[in-house]
Amino acid sequence: MRRIKKVNGWGIYQNNVREVSKYGFGITVLTPDDVEYSYMCSPANSDMEFNDVKAAEHWIRNHGK
Repeated sequence: MRRIKKVNGWGIYQNNVREVSKYGFGITVLTPDDVEYSYMCSPANSDMEFNDVKAAEHWIRNHGK
């Protein structure tokens, strides 16, 4: 996973090819608590599963409270 950005404390990460193949989605969203330990996280820790950064941002802004 490679960090793309933080929105309201939540982390948005791009999954690599192997992770996409294994988990089935391209964007991992980590809660503010998990962002601190993102180096230990994988897509399995994702709060929501997305394939689009804009969709992840929208979800965080409207539902990730």
